[in-house]
Amino acid sequence: MFNHSETRLDALIMIVDHSLEETLLHVYKSSDVPILILTHGQGTAKSVVYEVLGCGGLKKTVSVSIQTKAMTKHLLKQLSDRIEFNKPFTGIAFTINVSSVSNILSKLCVQAEENIKIGSEDMDSTHKEPYHLIVTIVNSGFFDQVMEAAKEAGASGGTVIHARGLGSKEARKYLGITIQPEKDLVLILTPKDKKLAIMENIMHKAGLNTAGTGICFSLPVDSAVGVGSLIENIDEI
Repeated sequence: MFNHSETRLDALIMIVDHSLEETLLHVYKSSDVPILILTHGQGTAKSVVYEVLGCGGLKKTVSVSIQTKAMTKHLLKQLSDRIEFNKPFTGIAFTINVSSVSNILSKLCVQAEENIKIGSEDMDSTHKEPYHLIVTIVNSGFFDQVMEAAKEAGASGGTVIHARGLGSKEARKYLGITIQPEKDLVLILTPKDKKLAIMENIMHKAGLNTAGTGICFSLPVDSAVGVGSLIENIDEI
């Protein structure tokens, strides 16, 4: 059975410098979050940029967690006390509303919130300018083309995660394309007004009719922190 409305839940996505992984894990473990997925990705800025700005490296830690909205505010407050989100390349965090979950997950999230004392924890999260998360899936090795196209259309940066795709022979035959198992998953957080241009340019440069055979979709972001540290025209630094 699924819960559609009784409990308001968030998917909290964090992308931080790999050096901050232990800090991230400490906050999550101390808060006993029931659902947490952790993986690694790579920033798309050139390595020389990190050296010039004295920031971390290309390697990123990416986490996805599910919890109540009150727990989201608690986690962001705990993390903001330990991570300088206003510093370029340190990290970003954003939330996406969860529309439906299984009843057991809903109960676990509520129980987790009840197990800790949550006070009034206001976060300076971005609501003034709507953001969207653009997700692009391309054949392995084509994320450079994705980011080149995205930056041409106004994107400030992104994170790539190496993954494995599973496609049926029927889909391959029907679409007339070859589905390679190794994939690059490219995540780009962008203001809503730039979303369409970025997605169209990505599809033009790395879409299904190209060697990258990419697909692209976007998700509306409810709130975000750290986006003020994103640097425009980063390749000009």
